[in-house]
Amino acid sequence: MKEKQQGAASPTEWFVLRVTYQRELLAKQMFDELQVPCFLPMEWVKKRTSWGKEVKVRQPAIHNYVFVRSTREQLDSLKRYRMPFLRYVMSASSGRKEVQTVPEEQMESFIAVAGSEVQKAEFLNLEELDLTCGDRVRVVAGPFEGVVGVYMRTANTRCRRVVVQVADLFAVATTTLPASLVEKLDTPGAKAEPQP
Repeated sequence: MKEKQQGAASPTEWFVLRVTYQRELLAKQMFDELQVPCFLPMEWVKKRTSWGKEVKVRQPAIHNYVFVRSTREQLDSLKRYRMPFLRYVMSASSGRKEVQTVPEEQMESFIAVAGSEVQKAEFLNLEELDLTCGDRVRVVAGPFEGVVGVYMRTANTRCRRVVVQVADLFAVATTTLPASLVEKLDTPGAKAEPQP
């Protein structure tokens, strides 16, 4: 029993980290070099160059944040010795401040929507959303198959989309999805029945 405790490693989790001075791309590059799984949502935006030409550039969709799958010990070491510009995002769950982590299933859905190169995701302001007015669903077909979120209309749209919320901080919506591509989940933690 002692040997197991001594040799047991901490489990990896998805951490939400704040990056100072908009160094998201640097952080992503450093995590990639260290082979530490890191997700940085990106988007294409139009910008005007100094000589007046409009060009499309790829930039972080959520500024000053990165998502890293690691152990707390490894991140503590990286923050102290290699990346002092990283900060933990804290949450006030259960009445006390704790380091913000994201459940695996929620992160998988977020990456599937926010990381899609084919389908343009829309990043939403959580303050403008009422996620209680939609049904909790799983997408059963198409490019977002397997994504779990809330099926609802978002501001200024008539069509429904699946909205994935991450850690009470961010939300991202899929493109329009017809009702035939989603199945309702009964409870927040319920697993959907497989389709025949």
